[in-house]
Amino acid sequence: MIDISEIGGVILAGGKASRMGFRDKALQSLHGKTLLAHVINRAKPQVASLVLSVNHNVPHYQKFGLPIVTDHVQNYAGPLLGIFSAMRWFLESEQHRDIKYLACFAADVPEFPGHVVQALARAMPMQSSTATYICHLGQIQPLFSLWNLSLFDTVEAALTKGNYGPKLLFDPIAAIAVEIDEDSPGAFFNINRLEDLQAARQRIGKKLI
Repeated sequence: MIDISEIGGVILAGGKASRMGFRDKALQSLHGKTLLAHVINRAKPQVASLVLSVNHNVPHYQKFGLPIVTDHVQNYAGPLLGIFSAMRWFLESEQHRDIKYLACFAADVPEFPGHVVQALARAMPMQSSTATYICHLGQIQPLFSLWNLSLFDTVEAALTKGNYGPKLLFDPIAAIAVEIDEDSPGAFFNINRLEDLQAARQRIGKKLI
């Protein structure tokens, strides 16, 4: 079993948020807290160290007290570049030499189970895989995934070929799907638009987050 001390985490908040009218999705309010605050509260206990992937309005995100990682090559090129940049950050960090895996969380998904990383980590050595990802009620959740840092060169090669989405890389690297049947109405609910935010206020109860 992979130990939590070997797992670093990244919250992916580096997109343009064009469907949200270019507002910072992660900074929108849900039940009195930002979406990002909810994600941090759920993600932080699941990893040894947590960083934040953002590409704009950095001063607004610094107040959350997490290391900021910007896209390594070009901004807004997709989540796989955010994952790659976080991999590089951990690999180059002298303080995080024990980190061998990267767990990913989406900044616009405020409700997810507190055992997501544990489930991803448990499946990895059993299946001899270098990456695992969540499948919730039959739907792939590619940003909730766990990557062995040994995939760094593979991810870089995919980016060079113009692949900026992690989902397209799952088959080539033989990533393993991990089924989670969480039946809460707000579980893995993705907030892309203002209408989604309104729906989330109805679907996600205050006590759940």
